[in-house]
Amino acid sequence: MNLSNILQHWDINFAREREDFVIAGSPERTETRLVIEDQSAKLFVLEAVAGGLLAKKRRIAQILEHLSTPGLPEVFAYRRSRSGKHILPYEGRFWQVVPYVPGIQLDRPKYVFEAWRGTAAADFLLRLRNAAPALNEPVFSLPDYIEHLMPAIQKNRPEVLPKVNLIYEHVKKHLFPVYSALPVCFAHGDLHAINIIWKEQGIAAVIDWEFCGLKPELYDAANMVTCLGIEDPECLWSGAPVSFMERLRASGRYSALSFKHFPALLIGLRFAWLSEWLRKNDDEMLRMEFDYFDVLVALAAGGSGDGSSL
Repeated sequence: MNLSNILQHWDINFAREREDFVIAGSPERTETRLVIEDQSAKLFVLEAVAGGLLAKKRRIAQILEHLSTPGLPEVFAYRRSRSGKHILPYEGRFWQVVPYVPGIQLDRPKYVFEAWRGTAAADFLLRLRNAAPALNEPVFSLPDYIEHLMPAIQKNRPEVLPKVNLIYEHVKKHLFPVYSALPVCFAHGDLHAINIIWKEQGIAAVIDWEFCGLKPELYDAANMVTCLGIEDPECLWSGAPVSFMERLRASGRYSALSFKHFPALLIGLRFAWLSEWLRKNDDEMLRMEFDYFDVLVALAAGGSGDGSSL
């Protein structure tokens, strides 16, 4: 693979591959990815993407280009080639380039108690809402996702179905009937602390936009809160999730209806993670997830109904 020949399409003068740099985000999003240094010491990530995902990847590239404004310095657009394309074929593969953003490794799980992280993440969400693209596409249906997941669990892991059914009945009662009434907006779709590249007292970049689209307005907030909480559930009462939700409530940008049903959305969103652990046959995380469901149900039962229990 001649990296110099590939990169010349983006007018990048290849110097060397940097295997000493860690690439944040999930490696499953691409076929391969490399950190490249050019002759002026600038760093880029060169990614090869599967041909079957081209339409999706082009959509994401266009959205990120729209979002990469002065108001959202944490969003980095894919670079357009000399011919104006985000993705180019070369020797049977499809390539895209984005700037490499260095960051500071999280101290897990200690970081979930650092309130400034919650405030920074909430501030990003508010600015994302201001810059959101106008999309003409369906709103993601979490109830439909859960309904399709249940038969797959019954077929492939019937032994866990009794536990899953208890949670399913909860969201069927508390989330499904109100879901379509929740206000929607553009969402990152997978916002959590590991999809953020952190710097000292701030955010350097937000990555992995594979699931972006129209979703309930507190969808990103729910995913962020539950992903912080599973690291250490104690932070749900005294850590980054609290400062995160306080900042969102203080903004006045979200409806009372969304806050009222926020606890149910927290629980419903964990089905996506449940699916992940089942797909990977990760029984340790599966056991942790079931314990965490108990925590979230107890939190919902003890809340005031407006999300202020966080």
